[in-house]
Amino acid sequence: MNSLRGRVAVAAVVAVAAAFLLSGVVVVGTFALQFHAQQDRQAPADGSFAPDDTGFPFGGDGAQFAGDGPPPFIRALASRLAIVSLGVLVLVGAVGFWLGGVALRPLAALRVTAERVASTRDLATRLPHGDGPEEVDALAGSLNAMLERLQQSTTQTEATLEASRRFAAEAGHELRTPLTSMRMNLDVLARSPSLTTDERAIMADITREQARLLALLDGLQQLARSDAAEAIPRERVNLSEVVDAAVAHANARYPDATITLTGPDDVVLHGWPDGLRLLVDNLLDNALRHGRPNGQIDVALTADDAEAPQRNQTATRPTMVCLTVDDDGPGIPADDRQRVFQRFARGSSQAPGSGLGLALVAQQATAHGGHAAIDTAPRGGTRVTVHLASAEYATS
Repeated sequence: MNSLRGRVAVAAVVAVAAAFLLSGVVVVGTFALQFHAQQDRQAPADGSFAPDDTGFPFGGDGAQFAGDGPPPFIRALASRLAIVSLGVLVLVGAVGFWLGGVALRPLAALRVTAERVASTRDLATRLPHGDGPEEVDALAGSLNAMLERLQQSTTQTEATLEASRRFAAEAGHELRTPLTSMRMNLDVLARSPSLTTDERAIMADITREQARLLALLDGLQQLARSDAAEAIPRERVNLSEVVDAAVAHANARYPDATITLTGPDDVVLHGWPDGLRLLVDNLLDNALRHGRPNGQIDVALTADDAEAPQRNQTATRPTMVCLTVDDDGPGIPADDRQRVFQRFARGSSQAPGSGLGLALVAQQATAHGGHAAIDTAPRGGTRVTVHLASAEYATS
């Protein structure tokens, strides 16, 4: 029995039952001993017998008959004791169950308040304290102290993240201005007819480095915003729509590549919309940059723990969501598959990039209660799989 209230009632019944059983044995045994002692004193010395008031003869066959079992009045006493004991046990069980509920009301109040804190994430809420038993008040005091420390820690963390976000935004603005000016000057120089072949090669190399620095700046700003996303309230997001939009954007950027998308239409989860879009964009960008040029990219959105419904079908049960992106490029060696999720880590591919794309993917997967992993795609390229928690198929 898992209910503490029920355990209290059962314990009370068992204790009273044991007390009644012991009392019954003592009472009935005492009466039996006294009855047999009285019979022995009243038995004639010559062994003859005569019936007494109880109807039992003494001596001879009568004594043998009397010894065959307890006399009627003892059996009646035992029967009455059993009936009374049963009634008392039922009463004790009911009273014990009621008293257990009364005793546990302060704990029930703590549970309700704790559930409210968990659902609203309002760390300013405090548990009721001072009106209950000493033990419950001590527990409430400890929990309130924990909530106070959590509130202070959360406030400090939010302030730190906000300062980090502001710094990233301001630093990014200051760095982006000269980089943008540099690109404009490079474009002007590249159109000069007096440049030699070697000079044009140098200009192209400088332009690529400028683009890499700009991409690195964008990635660092995105990481800073994502680190600060813990303070951003989550909302209901249709992940299917996010993936559809990201695929459409990737098709526009890489018109010669082939991108396919399969999965349900209405996968919904609670998360940060910008972070989820950032995750999908970087998955696609990684596949398009490091896969085969103008190759095939397969995107699939499925359920982890059961067969996922096909597109335009719906279900209502909550599930985990699995997003996979396959390319047909050279793949990533097994020894590098964990390292490429680190910031500034780069694989053996010579394709341009900041080294932050998969780091952003892993960061957002973790922020949404999941994780990212790399495997080999069916066509031999790279498969990146992202698992996200607390998703459901919404009914339409």
